[in-house]
Amino acid sequence: MYIHFIALDCPQETGFTQERTHGIIDFLFLRFHSKTTLILGDKTYTLTKPCMFLIDSNTPYKYFSTGDKYRDDYLHFAAENRQQFLSELTFPLNTPIYNSDDSAISDILRLIYAEHTAKNRLAAKSIDLLIRCLFVKVSEIWLQSQQLNTSVPHYFDLLQVRNTLLASPERSWKVEELAELAHLSPSYFQVTYKKAFGVTCMTDVINAKLEQAKLLLTSTELPVSSVAAEVGYTEVYHFIRQFKKSTGMTPGTFRKKANF
Repeated sequence: MYIHFIALDCPQETGFTQERTHGIIDFLFLRFHSKTTLILGDKTYTLTKPCMFLIDSNTPYKYFSTGDKYRDDYLHFAAENRQQFLSELTFPLNTPIYNSDDSAISDILRLIYAEHTAKNRLAAKSIDLLIRCLFVKVSEIWLQSQQLNTSVPHYFDLLQVRNTLLASPERSWKVEELAELAHLSPSYFQVTYKKAFGVTCMTDVINAKLEQAKLLLTSTELPVSSVAAEVGYTEVYHFIRQFKKSTGMTPGTFRKKANF
């Protein structure tokens, strides 16, 4: 492994934005500690809790702070054998991995940083082993989250319902409709849905609408009122309120910042 750049716990000023329209060479490991919006390829993520990504080479990305303070860690590195490195990963690239207890990740990153800055005779070997250790730990976190999900009763029925509602953000879903799709009572459906995915079904409905709205705001010139209608809002002011609550900014401000 070869490190291009590494920085830990980097603070940035309010309004911070980072963009790479063609991505970067090699791999980028990013860990966000603050509220952030990340546009990665054709997907937009609103990050409100600690989150990690391993971004593949040449993947366009842009991220910007949606809070008063911003902090992140980043590791830009190359793998000597790209195909072998990818074959050893057991978590997906370009996908958010959430971790409430990230002390182990912090410890490994600090060791990598220390080896990189010390320039000891065997630093390269240590760095190679530590980066592999880092992604073993990330894999462990990812696999644990997947196992927890699949242990929930009716998980695959719930997953099918979730995929259906996420694919149809323009619909005004009701709990009763979604529960019927899963062949469960509304009350039991709501409890098991939250156990499976960590959010309520109606939060997913709202988030699906807002994610589609972000895509329209950044890829079209539709006015905000039309964007609201496209994602199923009958009242534009209700759309603006929910959008601002989620992202920390109005749809108009989000569009300006994303297209800056």
